[in-house]
Formats: sequence, structure tokens, C-alpha cells
Amino acid sequence: MIDYIFYWCVDFLANLAKLTGTTYELINILIFIIGYPVFVLILFGIIYWQYREIKKLR
Repeated sequence: MIDYIFYWCVDFLANLAKLTGTTYELINILIFIIGYPVFVLILFGIIYWQYREIKKLR
């Protein structure tokens, strides 16, 4: 099952690279080296903001 999911994701990224006219490696870098860390930082920001808002309510 894990192999199926992995190869499905690889195929998806390869097809996305063809669709956008870039390479698989560039798509991989954009998603996992740039996109995911930015997403995590945004989530940490939301968590901190929520923490402050909850603290104000107490």
C-alpha cells in the first residue's frame, strides 16, 4: 500500500511538471523545500495568534 501511494505521488509530480513545463526536481523543491516550511511557519503563526486570543479571553 505504501509503495502504491508513493508511486502515485511521484506520477502526480511528474505529470504536474509536464503540465507546467518544468522538471520533476523543480516541482519537488517548490513543494517540499519551500512550500511545506512556509506552510508550517504560517501554522505556527496561527497557533501563536490563537494562543494570544485565548489568553485575552481569560
